[in-house]
Amino acid sequence: MQMTRRFAQTLSLPAMLVTALTATGASCEREQARSHAGASHAAPTRQPAPSLPPGVRPGSDDPAPARARLEPPPVAPGEWSKNKLFKFRLDRITACGGEDVTSTKAGAKAASSWVGAHFTVHAKEPEVFVTPRDLELRRGGVILNAKHVNPPRLPGCEPLLVPKRLRPGETLAGFGVFEVPGSFRVTTDDPIVLSYRPTRWGGARRADVPIRECLDACGGTSVSKASRPTARASSAALQN
Repeated sequence: MQMTRRFAQTLSLPAMLVTALTATGASCEREQARSHAGASHAAPTRQPAPSLPPGVRPGSDDPAPARARLEPPPVAPGEWSKNKLFKFRLDRITACGGEDVTSTKAGAKAASSWVGAHFTVHAKEPEVFVTPRDLELRRGGVILNAKHVNPPRLPGCEPLLVPKRLRPGETLAGFGVFEVPGSFRVTTDDPIVLSYRPTRWGGARRADVPIRECLDACGGTSVSKASRPTARASSAALQN
């Protein structure tokens, strides 16, 4: 009888081990379930904001880089360069006449002459301030700014453009005059470009117009007659 009881106890040991292991496994599963449930209620991890393309400022609604927005392709003389702020058109380049100007730089005298650019600006947004100060002749690294402080009155470049702040729909036209040194006329691999960019908070797009190598000595107009403003039209534009 005693051997039978011991034999029965020995047989019951594996069953007890199985029961203990089963209970331990169930406990682990319950712990894992509670851990997953807690993680599902935790606050989601914030993902980093996507990086902006080069040149785009935070808060801008324009996905294009700033450089692409501020440098549209050049337009031919007599054609409109358009953007959301304004329209710009170079009407003609002409010799202003009068006596040549002689300036002294680094001890050497260099003869220069006056060249006029007749241009028209049409405002499409409020607070577009138009002035010859924002007009440039560019060639390579050389930049000539239009004379905007006490510009000379020259017979071939009238009327001079009078600075004015334009409202939407208003148009202004007139001459900006440049003192062009003789060295600027020397032929190089760099083209001559007339650029216009109105001063504005936050920047504005630039209008570029390629100019022929002969500049003001081409012997003919660089635009069609339809785009050449008459004296009456220029006077009316200045009065608006």
